Amino acid sequence: MWRPKLIGSTDQFGGLQCILVDQKTDAIQASVKEIDYDFVAPKIKAGSIYEITHFHTGRNKPSHKIVPHVAQLFFNARTTFKELPTIQPHIPRHRFYLVDYTQLSTRIDKIDILRDVFGHITAIQPLEQKMVGNERLEDKCEVCIENIRKEDVRISLWGNTAKTFDSQALQQSTSPIFAAFTSLKVKQFQGKIVLNSSVSTLIFINPDIQELAAYKTIFNDSTHAVKMMPSSTAQLMTPQHLEAAKKLSVQELNVLDPETHKDTPILCRAAITRFDTRNGWWYKACPSCFKQLRTAAHRDELLCPKHNNQIPLPWFKVSLVLEDSTDETNAIIIGRPAEQLFKISCNELVVQRGFTDQQQLPDVILQTRGQVKIFQLRFGSMRSDFNRNDLLIQAIFDDTMPLIEPTPQSSDKSLAAHDAENIGAQMVPPITPLLSKQIPSASSTSSADASITEVTPISKKRYRDAVKRALYLSSIKKTKKHFFKSCSNQNRI
Repeated sequence: MWRPKLIGSTDQFGGLQCILVDQKTDAIQASVKEIDYDFVAPKIKAGSIYEITHFHTGRNKPSHKIVPHVAQLFFNARTTFKELPTIQPHIPRHRFYLVDYTQLSTRIDKIDILRDVFGHITAIQPLEQKMVGNERLEDKCEVCIENIRKEDVRISLWGNTAKTFDSQALQQSTSPIFAAFTSLKVKQFQGKIVLNSSVSTLIFINPDIQELAAYKTIFNDSTHAVKMMPSSTAQLMTPQHLEAAKKLSVQELNVLDPETHKDTPILCRAAITRFDTRNGWWYKACPSCFKQLRTAAHRDELLCPKHNNQIPLPWFKVSLVLEDSTDETNAIIIGRPAEQLFKISCNELVVQRGFTDQQQLPDVILQTRGQVKIFQLRFGSMRSDFNRNDLLIQAIFDDTMPLIEPTPQSSDKSLAAHDAENIGAQMVPPITPLLSKQIPSASSTSSADASITEVTPISKKRYRDAVKRALYLSSIKKTKKHFFKSCSNQNRI
């Protein structure tokens, strides 16, 4: 039994899933919707035998199957479970559909059915946070296993599966450890096969299955502890290492070779001084993979190539300029790191507060200008239009250097000039935006908190010019953007 978490969510679940096994060792998947979870979950527990009535059946899903059965069961609040004593013939506790390591190459990127593997755990890479698809941070750890022929394969555990995997307990054990990993996706990375966990992946340590006896015979003399692999160099900096780590200036950042430093975490102390809204500050994303949805050909629908039609999810993608006393550079912040910086979700801004104009920045984003932070960055893909790599912000840390209150006269100076006069000073305070426009939400159930910031009478011309410089408005032709099509009458958001 498992309760899968929705991808990209920390507190939303997708009901309850179960694998049922009968006396003939046939297995079938049973599903419970989230709305029925509280009714069904208390009635059943893994390992017990039940007579089950009042359920319905349906055809098994066409992709990402857990077991190779044509049908699937569905339980709800009216389903009854009568627990039975142990019966004969004995019903096995587990039913895995194990694939031989040599057959994994034939399953690369095939998603009709997820795969189970069994092996001897040889090494573990500890839990860390990784950027996924330039859009979100995700917990990750890696496990190396080998079969009785000493062939090995690497398994990447993600999200809640990684967080709940007790690597410390396994490291302290000197006995050989065997494990079955279920519901894995077969991928290829840098020419090697890598198995990735799914929301349905479960891990069984030393399960009572037929294969275990053969493995114990082969590895009976193996008393070595599980090896701990070093952490990835691209993981997020921990607070313990942040203070001692070298922070590059923006000038040093601009001359780095992206190919040499593509796997190296980069720290830079700087401030956001401008935003570029020509490509918008949010986009309509797939709620499963966070890729941008595209309009389907000859259809008025938004489509994700991997997950078919989707209800759009507003997702941050903000282009900005970082500056310090040495230089300035362009960077992009996407998804979760943007939520960390702006202290609000994109969905709340767009849907609940009604900031649907993709070229008009809300106050909550504008107010981050001038705040000195330590940015952890990495190089992204090459952009053909500029023949340079994107610079992606992975995380933001508060600057711990002492602050000096800026004077009102410094409000229009560049960071370079300000730092030249005030060594170690905080960046100038952000300029209050001329107008933060709120557009009423497309949904009749959403409310917009209308608030317009008043302009002070001091030097209005200088004020307007500063705002234009900050937002590139002098070179941007405003275009009318529409919110999710037919959002109001279809309740899609």
